[in-house]
Amino acid sequence: MTRPALAIVSAIEFAVSPVSLTEKFRDHQAIVQGYLDTHLTRNHSERTIEGERRLLTSWFEDCPVPDDESRTGDRQLFAWEAMEPGNGRQRIQAFSRGLVESGLRSATARDYLGTLRRLFDYVERWPYVPGETVTAIASKYGSVEQPVLEYDYPAHALDHEQEGFILTGQRLVDFNEFVRIDYVSSNQKKTAARRDYTMILVAGESGLRASEIGHLDALPPHRDLFYEQSRLQTRYGKATNGSGSRTRKTIFTPLLQETMRVYEARVRTEFPNFDHNPALFLTESGERVTYAGMWRSLDKIVKQARNAGLDLPPKLSWHDLRRSFATNLMEKHPEQVWVLMDMMGHTNPFTLQRYVKHERAYFDQAIDAIASDLAKSRSQPGAENVS
Repeated sequence: MTRPALAIVSAIEFAVSPVSLTEKFRDHQAIVQGYLDTHLTRNHSERTIEGERRLLTSWFEDCPVPDDESRTGDRQLFAWEAMEPGNGRQRIQAFSRGLVESGLRSATARDYLGTLRRLFDYVERWPYVPGETVTAIASKYGSVEQPVLEYDYPAHALDHEQEGFILTGQRLVDFNEFVRIDYVSSNQKKTAARRDYTMILVAGESGLRASEIGHLDALPPHRDLFYEQSRLQTRYGKATNGSGSRTRKTIFTPLLQETMRVYEARVRTEFPNFDHNPALFLTESGERVTYAGMWRSLDKIVKQARNAGLDLPPKLSWHDLRRSFATNLMEKHPEQVWVLMDMMGHTNPFTLQRYVKHERAYFDQAIDAIASDLAKSRSQPGAENVS
């Protein structure tokens, strides 16, 4: 039996058809949208999806790439180019250095890099261009790899959150009073201004997030106000990744109850659709308030309060009012850590630690109290040192 001769075959180069710039844009958008669609299957909020969409859109647009086919001579970066072996990694390293050098908070820098890493991880695990005909990215644009490594993330160190103080005690009272009196009286849209005041009071008195406040309902079947139990309920509480919204209850303080009764009886009824739109807080068109709308209102209020001479933190956000609630309650009831965690929707004390922001005076008073107790104990009979 003779062995067949081996034929020598020369290397064959496959001709790759050029891809138009329009098609590249379409493929890039399909890949990014495919990643964003995974948020829907994981039951993530619209706010989370839109936040990642904005970040990814701006990041790719802010990375110009020379291209003669473009009318301007350059165009945005595409997903597969960001994941090009070697070059993609260098781009991420430069981006990470830029975040640190710009003085951006560590937590924000990690959020940016985390969003990119999740997108690239998705592409690495499913390296295809979605469409009527699914095409492998490697066959059309070349191989890809994950360019973001854990070593690119800035050090945690509690995020070095040096944002000044937060509103507690009398400062919070003064701010609330400014909104209730000055802001409302100077606003031509009194009904909307009174609504804004009530939302701000909800944030500072209950610790609910802005998104949770916007989702509160006043009408059945899912009314979230329980006056007799002194409880507020959110059915849209933040949960762990991959799980749905979580229902939880928090405190409904006497001040907030009194304000809310007036709001429900005299303010909410002034908005269109108040009798059939279940939302507690409505817009002037009768729709549920939006997260963006809440931010615009607070920004306007904060600017006006600063102009009036109020002593406010450098950046006052809805989340800062949530910190105000946590800090105030912890100072009044330091033994109720686990209860506060439950009301805040936290599952570990480390997260809560980032919300409770005592001022220096609080620690000084606590140290004085401890020193006083020690001095008293030493003055008791039998407390003399044994020599």
